[in-house]
This record gives sequence, C-alpha cells and structure tokens, in this order.
Amino acid sequence: VLVVHHSASANGYDEGAVAGKIRQFHALHTGDERRWRDVAYNFFVDRFGRVWEGRTGSLDRPVIGDATGGNQGFSQLVCLIGDHVSEQPSPQAVDALSRVLAWLARREGVDVTPGAVASFTSRGSNRWPAGATVRTTTIAGHRDMSRTACPGDAAYARVLSAGATSLREPEDQFYGDRTSGVVDAQGVLLSCAPGTVCTSCWAIMI
Repeated sequence: VLVVHHSASANGYDEGAVAGKIRQFHALHTGDERRWRDVAYNFFVDRFGRVWEGRTGSLDRPVIGDATGGNQGFSQLVCLIGDHVSEQPSPQAVDALSRVLAWLARREGVDVTPGAVASFTSRGSNRWPAGATVRTTTIAGHRDMSRTACPGDAAYARVLSAGATSLREPEDQFYGDRTSGVVDAQGVLLSCAPGTVCTSCWAIMI
C-alpha cells in the first residue's frame, strides 16, 4: 500500500528552507517524545515539486516506515510538506507526488489500476485493532489507516484522485526518455537524471 501523509506544518516556506524543515521532522521523530529510529516517512514532496528521501535506504529498497498505526511493514509512506486541511497542494507537488507514487508502484509491483485493493492484518492502531483484517485501496491516505485528519481534506480529495489518474497514463508519457535528464528546446537542463541525487538542490530525481 502506498500511503500519503502531510506534515501539517506551514505552507509558505522558501525553497532553501526545505532541508532544514526535514531535519526538524527528523529531530521530532527520533527525539524523546516518539523515539523512532529515523524520520517516519520514506519520501517527502515539497511545494516546489522536489522529492526528498526520508528514512535512510528508501531510495534503494522498501524500508519499513512509522506513523501509520497498524500498517507498519505493509506500506511505503510519502509525505507532502505543508498543511493541506484546507489548502490544496501546489500543482508542482501534485505532479511530483504522482511521479514518486508511480515509481514506487513500479518498483514494488503494486497494482494501482482503478479499484485495486490490498488486504493486511493490522498490528494495532486507533482505527484498526491488532489482528483485524484491513482492506484498502492500494493508494491511500493516513486517515485510512488511523483516526487522523492526515493528509488533510484538501489533499485527500485532490491528490489521491489526481495521483491515481496520473498513474493510469501511458508509461512513456509519465517518464519519457529521462536517462540523461530533461532539457528544454534550447538545451537548458531542467532536471537531473532519474534515480540520482541532484547536487544543486540535494533533491532526489524521480
């Protein structure tokens, strides 16, 4: 299951502030209050459309995340940086989320066709008691796993449907030939090659 979260933090951050915000999330998640071994999410998506690796190793393999109640070990977690209770994610964030969900679906063999569902046995959450059989769509929100508003009404209504729609597009329309990065008509590099870490912004290229 691919599970979408939001950070419930302020939306008006600058492009250069994102790395610091992720370090703050890491400090909160690994601190005395929660004591998780790493930041909860596998990937972050910022409002500028950049994707960042969260929990160490997530770029290489399906690392178990936290913060999803009875779903740990059965999902990959992607977090939109921002508060999307009433404000929709930016178009750039929606596009990046769709790309990272598609990449994860391909890597893990997740069926994301319309109506696709998955089932698992809950390990216990405030919504699903331990041992309960949970049946959910393969792209879901945190609120589908626990009693929470996450990822916010605006994101839940907009992004999950938009992500599912984008994932149904032809693969070459979604990725194209990006082995050397993407350039515009004048040959200016717009993004680095996929599967790399851009040394200009340290974001992951999907």
